[in-house]
Amino acid sequence: MSRAPDASEAAGAAQNITPFRTRRLSRQTSHPKQRPALVTWLSLGVLTLGVFSLGGWAAGLTLPDLPYAAPRPYLLLRNALWAAWGFATAFGAFLGRNWAPKLLRFGGLFGLVWYWADRLLLSRSQYARTSWPVSAALSALAIAVLVWILSRPRVSDYFQERLS
Repeated sequence: MSRAPDASEAAGAAQNITPFRTRRLSRQTSHPKQRPALVTWLSLGVLTLGVFSLGGWAAGLTLPDLPYAAPRPYLLLRNALWAAWGFATAFGAFLGRNWAPKLLRFGGLFGLVWYWADRLLLSRSQYARTSWPVSAALSALAIAVLVWILSRPRVSDYFQERLS
Protein backbone atom coordinates (compact mmCIF):
# COMPACT_ATOMS: atom_id res chain seq x y z
CA MET A 1 0.00 0.00 0.00
CA SER A 2 1.44 3.36 -0.90
CA ARG A 3 1.61 6.23 1.48
CA ALA A 4 0.34 9.73 0.78
CA PRO A 5 3.09 12.23 -0.06
CA ASP A 6 3.90 14.73 2.65
CA ALA A 7 3.79 18.51 2.10
CA SER A 8 7.48 18.90 1.14
CA GLU A 9 7.28 16.13 -1.49
CA ALA A 10 4.10 17.64 -2.94
CA ALA A 11 5.72 21.09 -3.15
CA GLY A 12 8.80 19.65 -4.87
CA ALA A 13 6.66 17.78 -7.38
CA ALA A 14 4.63 20.91 -8.10
CA GLN A 15 7.81 22.86 -8.85
CA ASN A 16 8.95 20.26 -11.40
CA ILE A 17 5.65 20.26 -13.26
CA THR A 18 5.26 23.36 -15.39
CA PRO A 19 2.04 23.83 -17.34
CA PHE A 20 2.42 23.79 -21.14
CA ARG A 21 1.32 27.41 -21.54
CA THR A 22 3.91 28.63 -19.04
CA ARG A 23 6.72 26.69 -20.72
CA ARG A 24 5.75 28.03 -24.14
CA LEU A 25 5.59 31.63 -22.92
CA SER A 26 8.91 31.37 -21.14
CA ARG A 27 10.53 30.06 -24.31
CA GLN A 28 9.14 32.96 -26.33
CA THR A 29 10.30 35.57 -23.85
CA SER A 30 13.77 34.11 -23.37
CA HIS A 31 16.41 36.42 -24.75
CA PRO A 32 15.72 36.66 -28.51
CA LYS A 33 18.61 37.36 -30.83
CA GLN A 34 19.13 41.06 -31.48
CA ARG A 35 19.03 41.63 -35.25
CA PRO A 36 21.97 43.74 -36.47
CA ALA A 37 20.99 46.80 -38.50
CA LEU A 38 23.05 45.52 -41.44
CA VAL A 39 20.86 42.40 -41.62
CA THR A 40 17.73 44.56 -41.64
CA TRP A 41 19.07 46.71 -44.48
CA LEU A 42 20.25 43.66 -46.42
CA SER A 43 16.82 42.04 -46.00
CA LEU A 44 15.11 45.19 -47.24
CA GLY A 45 17.42 45.35 -50.27
CA VAL A 46 16.79 41.73 -51.21
CA LEU A 47 13.05 42.19 -50.61
CA THR A 48 13.14 45.16 -52.98
CA LEU A 49 14.76 42.98 -55.66
CA GLY A 50 12.02 40.40 -55.08
CA VAL A 51 9.29 43.02 -55.43
CA PHE A 52 10.79 44.34 -58.68
CA SER A 53 11.08 40.79 -60.03
CA LEU A 54 7.45 40.14 -59.12
CA GLY A 55 6.54 43.35 -60.94
CA GLY A 56 8.50 42.15 -63.97
CA TRP A 57 6.64 38.85 -63.84
CA ALA A 58 3.27 40.64 -63.65
CA ALA A 59 4.24 42.94 -66.52
CA GLY A 60 5.36 39.91 -68.52
CA LEU A 61 1.83 38.53 -68.37
CA THR A 62 0.54 41.50 -70.36
CA LEU A 63 3.33 41.87 -72.92
CA PRO A 64 2.08 42.77 -76.39
CA ASP A 65 2.94 40.43 -79.25
CA LEU A 66 6.18 42.03 -80.37
CA PRO A 67 9.53 40.48 -81.24
CA TYR A 68 11.65 40.15 -78.08
CA ALA A 69 15.24 39.07 -77.57
CA ALA A 70 14.01 36.20 -75.37
CA PRO A 71 10.83 34.11 -75.46
CA ARG A 72 8.01 35.23 -73.18
CA PRO A 73 8.06 32.00 -71.08
CA TYR A 74 11.75 32.59 -70.35
CA LEU A 75 11.06 36.13 -69.12
CA LEU A 76 8.18 34.94 -66.93
CA LEU A 77 10.16 32.05 -65.47
CA ARG A 78 13.23 34.21 -64.80
CA ASN A 79 11.22 36.87 -62.99
CA ALA A 80 9.21 34.31 -61.00
CA LEU A 81 12.40 32.53 -59.95
CA TRP A 82 14.10 35.73 -58.76
CA ALA A 83 10.95 36.93 -57.00
CA ALA A 84 10.73 33.64 -55.09
CA TRP A 85 14.44 33.78 -54.24
CA GLY A 86 14.14 37.40 -53.10
CA PHE A 87 11.15 36.81 -50.82
CA ALA A 88 12.51 33.58 -49.30
CA THR A 89 15.97 35.04 -48.74
CA ALA A 90 14.75 38.36 -47.35
CA PHE A 91 12.44 36.73 -44.83
CA GLY A 92 15.02 34.08 -43.92
CA ALA A 93 17.67 36.73 -43.30
CA PHE A 94 15.26 38.97 -41.39
CA LEU A 95 14.24 36.09 -39.11
CA GLY A 96 17.85 34.90 -38.63
CA ARG A 97 17.51 31.48 -40.23
CA ASN A 98 20.87 29.71 -40.42
CA TRP A 99 20.38 28.83 -44.12
CA ALA A 100 19.92 32.47 -45.15
CA PRO A 101 23.63 33.41 -45.50
CA LYS A 102 24.23 30.50 -47.89
CA LEU A 103 21.17 31.46 -49.93
CA LEU A 104 22.40 35.06 -49.99
CA ARG A 105 25.92 34.08 -51.09
CA PHE A 106 25.02 31.52 -53.73
CA GLY A 107 21.90 33.32 -54.92
CA GLY A 108 23.82 36.60 -55.18
CA LEU A 109 26.64 35.00 -57.16
CA PHE A 110 24.26 33.00 -59.35
CA GLY A 111 22.12 36.11 -59.92
CA LEU A 112 25.16 38.12 -60.95
CA VAL A 113 26.24 35.46 -63.44
CA TRP A 114 22.68 35.21 -64.79
CA TYR A 115 22.40 39.01 -65.08
CA TRP A 116 25.62 39.25 -67.09
CA ALA A 117 24.68 36.26 -69.27
CA ASP A 118 21.34 37.93 -70.05
CA ARG A 119 23.03 41.24 -70.70
CA LEU A 120 25.73 39.82 -72.98
CA LEU A 121 23.58 37.29 -74.84
CA LEU A 122 20.20 39.03 -75.09
CA SER A 123 20.82 42.79 -75.04
CA ARG A 124 21.51 44.30 -78.43
CA SER A 125 20.80 48.00 -77.85
CA GLN A 126 23.19 50.93 -78.01
CA TYR A 127 22.35 51.68 -74.38
CA ALA A 128 23.49 48.19 -73.31
CA ARG A 129 26.76 48.63 -75.21
CA THR A 130 27.54 52.02 -73.67
CA SER A 131 26.35 51.44 -70.10
CA TRP A 132 28.25 48.23 -69.33
CA PRO A 133 31.07 49.95 -67.34
CA VAL A 134 28.56 51.43 -64.88
CA SER A 135 26.74 48.09 -64.64
CA ALA A 136 30.03 46.30 -64.00
CA ALA A 137 30.99 48.78 -61.26
CA LEU A 138 27.57 48.49 -59.59
CA SER A 139 27.72 44.68 -59.80
CA ALA A 140 31.15 44.64 -58.17
CA LEU A 141 29.95 47.06 -55.48
CA ALA A 142 26.87 44.93 -54.74
CA ILE A 143 28.95 41.76 -54.33
CA ALA A 144 31.52 43.59 -52.18
CA VAL A 145 28.79 44.97 -49.90
CA LEU A 146 27.17 41.52 -49.60
CA VAL A 147 30.49 39.86 -48.72
CA TRP A 148 31.36 42.64 -46.26
CA ILE A 149 27.98 42.46 -44.49
CA LEU A 150 28.06 38.67 -44.20
CA SER A 151 31.63 38.75 -42.84
CA ARG A 152 30.78 41.05 -39.91
CA PRO A 153 31.06 39.20 -36.56
CA ARG A 154 27.68 40.40 -35.27
CA VAL A 155 26.00 39.27 -38.49
CA SER A 156 27.58 35.82 -38.46
CA ASP A 157 26.71 35.48 -34.76
CA TYR A 158 23.14 36.46 -35.58
CA PHE A 159 22.92 33.60 -38.04
CA GLN A 160 24.80 31.31 -35.64
CA GLU A 161 27.36 30.73 -38.31
CA ARG A 162 31.03 30.48 -37.44
CA LEU A 163 33.34 31.67 -40.19
CA SER A 164 36.91 30.43 -39.93
